[in-house]
Amino acid sequence: MLKFHLITDTHYYAYDELGHNSHKDQVTLNENGAVLDAVFDKLLASGETDIVLIAGDLCNDGRAVNHFGFLKKLRRLQEGGKRVFVITASHDYSGFNPEDTKDAPGGEARVSREELLDLYYDFGFRQALAVYEPDPLSYVALLAPGYRLVCINGDKFSPGLYEWAASQVRSARAEGDFVFAMHHYPLVPPSPIYPLLSPGKLFDDFGGAVSGLADAGLRFVFTGHTHMQNISSVTTAQGGRLYEINTGAAVGYPAPIRFVTVDEQQMSVTTQSIDDFAWDLQGKTVRQYLSDHFDQMLNDIFDAAGSDVGRLLDLLNNEFRVNKQALMRYRLPLSMAGRFLNRVTLGGAGRLLLCYRKIPHAAKKVRLRELMIEIVRNIYGGDEPYSRGTAVGEAVYILTGRLERLLSPVLSKVSLPFESLQGFVMSLIYDPTPDTEAVLPLYDGAEQLPAGAFSR
Repeated sequence: MLKFHLITDTHYYAYDELGHNSHKDQVTLNENGAVLDAVFDKLLASGETDIVLIAGDLCNDGRAVNHFGFLKKLRRLQEGGKRVFVITASHDYSGFNPEDTKDAPGGEARVSREELLDLYYDFGFRQALAVYEPDPLSYVALLAPGYRLVCINGDKFSPGLYEWAASQVRSARAEGDFVFAMHHYPLVPPSPIYPLLSPGKLFDDFGGAVSGLADAGLRFVFTGHTHMQNISSVTTAQGGRLYEINTGAAVGYPAPIRFVTVDEQQMSVTTQSIDDFAWDLQGKTVRQYLSDHFDQMLNDIFDAAGSDVGRLLDLLNNEFRVNKQALMRYRLPLSMAGRFLNRVTLGGAGRLLLCYRKIPHAAKKVRLRELMIEIVRNIYGGDEPYSRGTAVGEAVYILTGRLERLLSPVLSKVSLPFESLQGFVMSLIYDPTPDTEAVLPLYDGAEQLPAGAFSR
């Protein structure tokens, strides 16, 4: 049996050295050192396992002061008896942002990608059974007798990387070891909306990798990057099945810590969190504080949508990499839509779409702005509860169906990334599959899973 903890996207920011950061983000920056201390305290207090995996974006950016501070925290884990295995990702070296270079002004030292191996050598790399020679930031580690981890660093395209990883999977299986992988970037979209917000070729680049890895016998991959909680699976044309466990940022809502148990038949995944951290929480629980922090950015977007479309496009470009120039031609309809979304309730939308009487009474006073913010937060937290059987779910189903019928002459003339507007929106507000916990079979044909287990 194997047990381990996994976190990802720690985005460490050296608050004491760099001072207050006013940038609003999904993750905490000023508070994240305190959050990480609490996360690491919880890991150190756990007697369930001595293994901790961290799936990339260790620091907020490539500044050396961030790395030195984070390494101190990792050494505290190590000195407390934990064996830590990390991979790095694009936030961890200079060049992530155009202005973030080795020669950036201000005298702040930056870390290059080539320096990451030496910096984190004691946290997985030293124990490597095998290394991808063209780029040694990818490696294989033996976590326990009979259990191997393939750590794949996919932030720099290398044509042989995924073939190497597949060969390592085949080798482990041939020798009778259970093998799984850690890869910072998602191989499978964690939400129906994610491909619309992510770089256009992200999943195209990984398409061949998914088939190659799954058909080689890889069953499970743990990922980060999206800051979303999601567990899903994909089946290849040859019948290979790959489960992806995507985990939210350790320093963002809801500060998830995965706890994983592997036995002879199944993998059990649960999610834990912290109860407190050393910061002024303003009388709130940790979950509420992180939820309110998460909402700040979304509230900014809605405020801008209602009054300043130029600022809205800047925010969408900065936070979601949405193409600002492509949207400039739609300034007027975006402005009108922004003002509408800030004012209207579901009942009000029903009046405009001539379906008010069909809207469930309990949903009529729900403001669309608050609901949209909650929907985004729910996607990131891995809890999308609004099925057809709920008042809100029924209201959204009715409104989107009516809107789709009214817009059908226009929608039929444009290329959309989904077959049905109504179906797409419903997939965002309701997901019947568990994202915070699951019991997954190690092999096809294993005994049937309990109710609530899933397949996508």
